[in-house]
Amino acid sequence: MLESKIIIFIINLLIFSFPIALFEILFEKDKGWGGGLPKNKWYGAVIGLNNPLMKLLAYISGFPYFFGYAVLMYFFLLPGLFLLENFLYIHNFLFTLALYIGIIEIEDFFWFMFNWHFPALRELLKGPHGSIWWHKRWMKVFNGYYLPVSYLAIILVAILFFIS
Repeated sequence: MLESKIIIFIINLLIFSFPIALFEILFEKDKGWGGGLPKNKWYGAVIGLNNPLMKLLAYISGFPYFFGYAVLMYFFLLPGLFLLENFLYIHNFLFTLALYIGIIEIEDFFWFMFNWHFPALRELLKGPHGSIWWHKRWMKVFNGYYLPVSYLAIILVAILFFIS
């Protein structure tokens, strides 16, 4: 039973994370976190700087803010797909929640890993000494290599939900 649960989890992570990362790479090009998007269009507009809930979500996630297409994708479309999958197939809300937050982090890492517009993974691993400005808190993982603190936090929360 646990093996099939792990397989379902991994398949979902890959099915959702990889295409979203590719979409963002094509959409944002060499400007991460929506930096190159037109701010006068709904998808590039900064959302919720004066909204306490959006400020809290930005703080928890470690991002400075959200913009239109990220709000649509991460707070409406992706949760909607997972709620549908939960009701039709999975029937375990904590497992579904683990998938949702796991996909958010894996997709972010895939954006760095597969981005062909600039050396994103190398810049990510430089941590606070690199050019990835939208991640604010870093942890050293190896000698001279860093990852965002949010990666570890979200992985731990996803594991907690997964085993519940």
